[in-house]
Amino acid sequence: MIKEISSLKNEIIKYAYKLKDASFSKKENKLIIESEHLIEMAKDELIEVFVLKPMKLDNKITQYIVSKEIMEKLSSGKSPAKVIGIINSTIKTIDRNSNILVYLDNIQDPGNVGTILRSALAFGFKDIILSDDTASIFNSKVIQASQGSIFKLNVSIENKSVIKSLKEDGYKIISTSLGKDTININDFNQLPPKMVLLFGNEGNGICEELLKISDSRIFISINSIDSLNVGVAAGIVFYKIKNIDPRLR
Repeated sequence: MIKEISSLKNEIIKYAYKLKDASFSKKENKLIIESEHLIEMAKDELIEVFVLKPMKLDNKITQYIVSKEIMEKLSSGKSPAKVIGIINSTIKTIDRNSNILVYLDNIQDPGNVGTILRSALAFGFKDIILSDDTASIFNSKVIQASQGSIFKLNVSIENKSVIKSLKEDGYKIISTSLGKDTININDFNQLPPKMVLLFGNEGNGICEELLKISDSRIFISINSIDSLNVGVAAGIVFYKIKNIDPRLR
């Protein structure tokens, strides 16, 4: 179905603009996304699109032909997007049948969260838990940095108590840490049957509450600098574990 909208005051345009706010987006269980790549990655959840000229899409998806002025209003970048879409997005719950989980503890930078999600998909980690104080998956910068991987992962949001619950269910808690009693990741060659891999806040790392109940703490050996960006570190850890765990191949 193809329709035209020419006014910035149109209620559909006003609603789409409000979805740029993460809190409103979360309340509505909808996301606004930009670019043909993200539209393709999220096509199963696509409701409608805003375009300057018609696209080849399923007839069930409403296409709104809009002006350049409207595209500029809805776009998050300096240059207007060629296509903007609205998709359904619901918060998922933990899949306790998964043997490998990733938990992000209070990671604040949306770019870091998106980068970790992108790397997780690339290396076969499909089940990701975000702490309730981590940057929201409804944040447009998280979506952009993930390059659409967020739509191919099972992402849930839980508070820190979930880690204790998972430990009680038989999961081993593996934390990334620069503190005491850590194991060089190059020496970490035996993985438990069920595990949760933790990554922490950019400045403070994983909170002490979770470190205390961790079964193992691992670190990446580096030179000439005291730490790595958490997005970079996660990619290295994912790559290492993928190479020693046949479940991820």
